[in-house]
Amino acid sequence: MSHTDLSYAIDPKRPVRLLPVYIAKPWGQEIWYTGMEARGESKVAVGNGHIPISTYLSHDPQAIAGNQPVLLLKVLDPSPQPVTGDLYFEVHREKQEVYIVTAVDPQAWPSGAGGIRFGMNQDLRRQMGSDQAFRAAYLEAVQRYETIRRAIDEKQQDLSREERTARAKMEAFTHLRQLKVGDVVKVPTWTPHALQHGVRVVEFQTPTYERYIISFAQKVLTQNHWDTEQAVANMHIDPPALEVFDPVQPGVERIATFDDFNVWRINLISSGSITLPTHIPYAVCMSLTPNVRVGNLKLQAEDACFVPAAGIGDCLIAPTPGAGKAQLLVAAPQL
Repeated sequence: MSHTDLSYAIDPKRPVRLLPVYIAKPWGQEIWYTGMEARGESKVAVGNGHIPISTYLSHDPQAIAGNQPVLLLKVLDPSPQPVTGDLYFEVHREKQEVYIVTAVDPQAWPSGAGGIRFGMNQDLRRQMGSDQAFRAAYLEAVQRYETIRRAIDEKQQDLSREERTARAKMEAFTHLRQLKVGDVVKVPTWTPHALQHGVRVVEFQTPTYERYIISFAQKVLTQNHWDTEQAVANMHIDPPALEVFDPVQPGVERIATFDDFNVWRINLISSGSITLPTHIPYAVCMSLTPNVRVGNLKLQAEDACFVPAAGIGDCLIAPTPGAGKAQLLVAAPQL
């Protein structure tokens, strides 16, 4: 059955299941639930089949998403191998994002605490005497590493020992923050960050794809240059603010607040059945556990769904009967 033939099955008053697309990365994979671009597009389950999410959203833009762009939901799934599974150290000018840790690979991190490079080394910053000197020294360290990295990528010679030394010197300028399951990391604009190997997270983000690569311990495949000079000149070097969770009601906390969307974490055993505020234009939901119901949909862990504008007021969110644990993330503008 063609995508067009399934348009009759779109009901803008009922939640729909989001069907992810898997995008290979040098460090592992991204799993997109609301992604729409040349590299891949998520799908939506309707009727007895599925359609591209862009087709669904364009069916009735007002009734489905209140004529607003839809935020991006994805899972970052890095390789458990050190270095290989470490993401780009990067900053964003416009994109805002939040990570919720769902798994830490026990072989990669036997203590149960993984990590993220997040912000800069404040002790080394003070030792440099001035922020200008700190940025200059860091830029020099990164550029030295990039020279070695490119020589390795072009297979000019074996520089493995030099690479390890230069990478350690470069990474000494950064701060490594511990992460455990359930931790939340809010990443404001111009904040340098790189999720580390073996740490799986759910990510909600502004639907833009821009970034500035400061460094990467592998060959960059998506562009032929790093953006180090511009990124280092503009990146924030003050310690990132700690996350603040706002209680909304029993069992519900707002774990991220941005200009264009907010995120709730809901413990349905504590909150019981709830409905979402009717003023939001849509909702993107991700279950962290089995035993979650969103309208007519039953969700397992890492299942996701989209609640359209026309159905917000009638969508009951609840645990399934007898559930011992039921936890859900919900993201939406103005939530």
